[in-house]
Parts: sequence; C-alpha cells; structure tokens
Amino acid sequence: MNAPYAPAAVTGCVMPGADELPSAVAPAATLAPADRAALLRRAERERNARKAAEQLLTEKSRALWSALQNARESERRLNLALWATGEGIWEWDLSSGQVRIAGLVVDGQPRPLDPATMDQWIGHLHSADQAAVRAELDRHARNESSHIDLDCRFHHQQAWRWLRIRGRALQRDAQGRALQVTGTIRDVSDQHEAEALRQLMAHAFASTLDALVVVQDGWTVVQANAAFEALMGLEGGGMVGQHLQDLLRFEPSLHEPEPWRGEARMQDEAGDRAFEVAITRIAARPGHPQQHLVALRDISERRRAEQALERMALFDSLTGLANRAAINQHLVARVTRSGGPAFSLMFVDLDGFKGVNDSFGHRAGDLLLQEAAERLRNTLPQAFIGRWGGDEFVVVLPDGGGDYLLREGAQLIIATLGQPFLIDGHRLAVTPSIGAVNCPADGTDAALLLRRADAAMYAATAQGRTCLVIYAPRLDDGVERRSRLQSLVRSDAERNAFHFVVQPKVNAAGRTTGAELLMRWTTEEFGAVSPAEFIPIAEQIGMIPLMGRHALHAAARIAHEVRALGSDASVAVNLSPRQLLRPDLERTVLHACQHNRVAPSQIELELTESALVTDIGHVEKLLVRLRRHGFKLALDDFGTGYSSLSHLRNLPFHKVKIDRSFVMDLDRSPKSRVMLEGLVRLCSNLGLGTVAEGVETETQFALLRAMGVDEYQGYLFARPQWQTQWIATLRQQLAG
Repeated sequence: MNAPYAPAAVTGCVMPGADELPSAVAPAATLAPADRAALLRRAERERNARKAAEQLLTEKSRALWSALQNARESERRLNLALWATGEGIWEWDLSSGQVRIAGLVVDGQPRPLDPATMDQWIGHLHSADQAAVRAELDRHARNESSHIDLDCRFHHQQAWRWLRIRGRALQRDAQGRALQVTGTIRDVSDQHEAEALRQLMAHAFASTLDALVVVQDGWTVVQANAAFEALMGLEGGGMVGQHLQDLLRFEPSLHEPEPWRGEARMQDEAGDRAFEVAITRIAARPGHPQQHLVALRDISERRRAEQALERMALFDSLTGLANRAAINQHLVARVTRSGGPAFSLMFVDLDGFKGVNDSFGHRAGDLLLQEAAERLRNTLPQAFIGRWGGDEFVVVLPDGGGDYLLREGAQLIIATLGQPFLIDGHRLAVTPSIGAVNCPADGTDAALLLRRADAAMYAATAQGRTCLVIYAPRLDDGVERRSRLQSLVRSDAERNAFHFVVQPKVNAAGRTTGAELLMRWTTEEFGAVSPAEFIPIAEQIGMIPLMGRHALHAAARIAHEVRALGSDASVAVNLSPRQLLRPDLERTVLHACQHNRVAPSQIELELTESALVTDIGHVEKLLVRLRRHGFKLALDDFGTGYSSLSHLRNLPFHKVKIDRSFVMDLDRSPKSRVMLEGLVRLCSNLGLGTVAEGVETETQFALLRAMGVDEYQGYLFARPQWQTQWIATLRQQLAG
C-alpha cells in the first residue's frame, strides 16, 4: 500500500499594498485621494478572498485524505471478510474478454490465477459442466437473468473441486448488454460432499428395508420412513405426531447418552410380533429439541424359528408333549428344590400299540399317539405330561397330592385310554399299564425315579395290564431280569428256539377230539420261563408276529401227523391281537397249511375277546375269509375282558371256549352254574360248539356234561405234553 496521502503546504500570500503596486499602476501620489481609497479597498477584498480560498482548500484536502483513509480501511475489511469466509473476487471485462480472479482459496490453500479469457478459464472446468456455465454467463450477459449463481467443478491438483460462482453486471450498454461483471467465487467441495452424504442418508433412510423413525419430546414421531409406516399399517406420513410407545411395548431410557439396544413387542392381526430395537441420540442444535433415531427390525420369524428349535429340543414333534430331555429337566428341577413338597410320578405304557403299527401302518400309530396325548392333557390338565418314547408316557402330578391323588390319577388314565380310538374309520384299542413312584420316598434322583417307575410299569404289564403298580424295592430284582429276557426272546425268536407242547381236548365220552398247541421256553440262564412272563415281553418288543408264525407251522406239522393216522382231530393255535391286525395274516396261515400239506379244516384258530375290540370291522372281514378257506374258528376265554353277545351273533365262530374262571367254582357257586347253563344253551341255539377249560375234578366234569358242553380240557384228562406222547395216545384210541 502507498504512503499515506498528505495535502501540500500552503505558503502565506498577501495582496500587495499601495507601496508595492507594480510600476504599471500609477503612483499614489499621482492618484486622487478618492481613487487611492478605492484601490486600497479592492486590495483588501482580494486579500480576504485569497485567505478564504486557502482555508477551503485546506478543508477539502483534509476531507479527501479522510475519505481515502476510509476507503482503504473498507477495502482492508472487505478483504479480511472475504478471506474469513473463503470467498474470492472475480471480474469479467466483456470488452476485452479478460477474467481476473483474486483471493480464491481451494482445498484450504490460496490458488492464484493469472488473467485469462473467459474461454480459457472455462476450459479448466469439468467437461460435463462447461456448457452449463457458458450458457448461464451468456444469459446474464444478455440481461436475461438478474444474477449469476452456479456450481461447477474445477481441476485442482489431480482432483476436481466444486466452486460456487455468484455475481452480477455492474455496467451495461444502451442495449442492456453487460460491460463488466463481478462477484464472488468460493470452494464449496466440503458442502457438496456433506450434501451428497445428506442426500445419501436421506435416500437410505427412505428406502432401507429396516423401519426407521425419528422421535422427539419423549416418543413423539416427527419423521418415519416407508418401511416403518408399512410395519405399522399406515401410509402417507400417518405416523407423524403419534406416540411410539402407544404402538410398541418397550421401555428404554432416553436420558442415557449411549445407544440403547433391546427388543419390543407389538400385537396386531398377525399375532404377537417381536422387533429388534436400536435407539441412537441425534446431536441437537442449540435451541432445538433433542431427537432420537429409532431403528426396528422385525425378528418375529427368527423368534418363531428359535421357538421351533426350542420345541424340537424340548418337545415331542408328534404329540407336542415334553420330550425325554424336557422330562429330565423338569424332574431335576423338582427334586433339587430344597425342602420341596412331595410329588408322584407315573410311567404309562400303551399295551397293544405295536400291533396297531404292524397292522395299520405308522400313520395309524401316530394318530393314535396324538389322540392318547390329547386325552392325557384333558384328563390331567394340572400335571406335567411328556412322551418318553415309543408308546410310553411320563406323568408328573402336582406337589403334595399324596397316595390318594396318585391312585385317582391312575384310574382316570386307565378309564380314558381304555376307550377305543377311532382312527381312519377303524376302532382301535390299547390298554394302559401304569407304574408309579413317590418322591422323596422312592428316591430323590431324577434318573432313579424314572428307572423305578419303569420297573413298576413292567410289573403292571406282567400282572395283566390295565392296572397301577406302585414301586416297591422287590421290583428292582426284576428290572435286570426283564432286560436280559428281552434280549433272549429276540434272539431265540429269530432262531426259532422255542418249543411246543399240546394239551388234549376230549368229548363227553372222554375220547380225544383235538389238542391245543402251547408254546414253551427254556433258557440256560433262567431255566423254564412262564408264558405269562415271556409273552408280554415278546409283544412289547414286537416279536409276537414271528413267534406266531413259528406256532402256525408247528401246528400244521402236528396236524399232518394226525391226518397220517387217519384221524380228523384238529390242532388249535392261538392268534394274538397283533397278528390279527397284520395284513399278511391270511397269507401266513394259508402258507403254513400248504407248506405242511394239510387242509385248513385241520387247523383251529383261537382268538381272545381282547383281540376283537382292536378293530372289529377289520377282524370280522378277516374271520369271514378264514372260515371260507375252511379254518375252524374258536372264541377263547369267553366270559372275561370285553365279553359281548354281539360277537356270538355277528362273528363266524364255530365254537366258544368257556374260561376256567367259570369252571373253577362251578361246584360251589349257584350263580356260576346258572350263568354257565344259560351260556351253553345260548351257544347251542346259535349253532356254536362249547369247550370248557380248566376242568380238574369229576364233579366239574359231571356238571358240565349235564349242561351239554361239547368238549373239555383240563388236568382231569391230560396235562400239557409232548406231541409224540399225544400222537401215541391218539394212535391207541384209533386202534381200540
């Protein structure tokens, strides 16, 4: 800047006096007094005028100096203001085409630019911006716009920076064309990046699949994206002004500076929905309310999947009951309570279920298990019920019930599961065997309680099923034995290691009419095992169909020897309920006859009444076909279990075997005699033969013979014997 301007010094200048007048002026002596006075007055006036001019010049000089100083200060302040804001100055002289730019700061560094033409300067801009910049400048130069305001990209140090150019024309010609344009120029790259980021965030806010909402003043919604509105079932800004906690069930704190994460719940038409929630505080500007960004993600499907996995881990997929793992967890929790009240546990087995699976398939078995589980739930709604596996269930009764509640619960289970099941049009029946333990009397360990309840359940099965057995220490002795017998039954059935004996049947004259085949089993480890013990085990492990096939072939072989003697005596063989339900039974019995070259009429098939309630429709059709083939059919153990006169009327039996329970007290009970007489007479009228089982005394024989019974079987006539012994006896009778 130049040195301060100061006005030049003004020297004193006085009008000359009369004695100083130039020689051209006449000497005063020669002037008249009047002229001399006038001349003096004029000189005084001129001297005063010059003094006034000098004073005015001094004041003007000082004013000019002050104005110059003020202008320089204004320029300095303008330059400081432009520097502080990052603004530069640009000037465009349209007459010369020159552009001058001063004070431009790019990327924080001053960027001096030499004067250049407008075309040269535009050449430094991004090619995509050049046409728009040129068009905007030309429009303003033609007075078609009031001012210039545009953004463009400028090349700087191998990068493109955004510049904002503003300005307007200072001078225009008579036609309105600009002569000089000036304005400001500024690097706005940071603002552009911020704006781009803002737009990106706004786009992300609007288009993200996650539900986003901005709240302030507590939970009042001020902005929500489309995903959130769709989540809430509203559109078109309907969320604004609503209270978020009126829609979601959660209670996070808005006073903590750190982000909050948790879960929220919402109930709608789709049910209970779960959301993962993240709440972040938004930096508030001074004087503005605090806002929070709430992000929600619907995790309902994930929660349902987790629940499904949990159900898979702890619940039986077929019945919906607790599975074995959940039963163990429940029992462990119950027995580990310090000083907790006593409770009872029942182990329930469905006898006859294996036959349903074998005969009607696994679908029928699954449906039966589902129905059985539902019946248990409805019967004992306060109990913990689980499926242990297969056809076994565990029932844990509420605390403090005692012996009365245990027995009452068992009776309810027996009653409800003893009712027939209607599965796919078939009436199927199973019978429950129940073993029970009491905690802590029978143990305080979950595994021990289950093992002892299982032992009691097997004891119930051995006692005839459809009953309750409460654990006693003596039952432990049978657990290991039963486990070993299961293994032996399986292996011996597969290698046909069982043997058979026969018990003869005679008529009223004492002559042999046939024999019943009986299965026997002797092991090296346990010796002779009773059929009452090994038959239920065989049924439980599913070996009865194989053992029944062995029995059919054994009966057919004996019948072949009998026919070789010329006798028409028949050989009877028992069919189990599971065999009756197998679709291959008809083919199996025919194959046994064909393989051993005997007629079906030589084989008598005995069915117990319990087999008839399994699926009476299926059994009736099967019996009709078997009778057509020529097999003799006998209803065994009549008078026990599910006795029904409709069986005698509707089913194609040849004879009825009267259970030994009617015979054993025949000579002591008048009621038994009356009932038996009526039964024999009824069978005779229906064309059915009768067979009395368990005849052991002459008195019983005489009374039965007087009633008209057709055949007899019991120790009075013969004990079970080897087939060779019976064949020899039969040969002697034929010879006699």
